[in-house]
Amino acid sequence: MTHRRTHKPADEFKKIAAEQMEHLLRSAEETFKQRPELADRYVRLAWRLKTRYNLKLPLALRRKFCRKCLSFWKPGASCRVRVQSGCVIITCLRCGRVSRLPYKPKRKTSKRTGKC
Repeated sequence: MTHRRTHKPADEFKKIAAEQMEHLLRSAEETFKQRPELADRYVRLAWRLKTRYNLKLPLALRRKFCRKCLSFWKPGASCRVRVQSGCVIITCLRCGRVSRLPYKPKRKTSKRTGKC
């Protein structure tokens, strides 16, 4: 008698891979202070999962590492963060890649009218 394997749907694999990516990036954040090379390894593993299963990273996770050298970013230790004329400029201290992220500062509201 032959045994048939049941295949899991692709969506289930993607869901598991997304959970693993989030876990790896959380672990990278926790271990960066003691072992920065291990944090970089976690980022590389998360990137492999992302590319293998064609996943999109949430915005918060996307800004935690360098997309060129895949090193984990910790402001002041592995990257430099500057704010300049409507842009947040993040420079990776390992490879020198510069990321410019646009932002709009919040306007102060008037006390009387509640509008800008």
